[in-house]
Amino acid sequence: MEFSDYTFEPLTSAMHDVSEIKKEYGRQQGIRAVENLKKNFFNAVYADNIDEARSVILDLISDGAVIGCGDSHTLFALNLDPELGKKGCTVIPHTHALNVHSQESPDWGYVKQGTREDMLEILRHYLVADVFMLGANAISMDGQIVNIDGVGNRVAGSLYGAEKIIMVAGVNKLEKDLDSAISRARYVAAHMNNIKYGEKMPCTVTGVCADCKSRRRCCNVTAVYHKAPIESEFYVVIINEELGF
Repeated sequence: MEFSDYTFEPLTSAMHDVSEIKKEYGRQQGIRAVENLKKNFFNAVYADNIDEARSVILDLISDGAVIGCGDSHTLFALNLDPELGKKGCTVIPHTHALNVHSQESPDWGYVKQGTREDMLEILRHYLVADVFMLGANAISMDGQIVNIDGVGNRVAGSLYGAEKIIMVAGVNKLEKDLDSAISRARYVAAHMNNIKYGEKMPCTVTGVCADCKSRRRCCNVTAVYHKAPIESEFYVVIINEELGF
């Protein structure tokens, strides 16, 4: 058959709903990532939307638990605080306080506290919480996780100390391989977080990373979770939505 003999249906919004195509693509990628995370000993779960993810996470947390919470706009979008309050949980620090700080406070920092000593004391509590929750900056499709940090508290809290780790990520954090995941964490997530905190440095001024010497940069520590740490109850929830940075 000649090429000219073929007939092609025109693309229409009814036949080719872009949002539905993206949703199905995200579902396929998310399920594949979950399968490979499980091979690396993570307790990985796929959630089709925010509501489903919220339900999964709440089921993992016992009543009255003390929860360390790393700065994460994905967690912020899940709006877990009201339900955690009903369960009698204590969240350290409060996720809302973390994420509105840069907009409402004239001082740079990570939590809304009066002094640096107050801030550091709260961050130390991460290491002895019952549960530690955080986001992921990037996840490779073969099931490896990358996080980048400025102070190191978020990475530290996810490695050892808490009885249970819960990490969340939208499908926009999925990358084809580890190199791409590291690149995303360094040049996308870190850049946008520097913008969020209002820091004036080469990336936020020129739009290009210069591997600067600023002490305020949020890309000082990079952690690669090749596999779940030994003796770690480590959960990863992949959500089929674009969330966070």
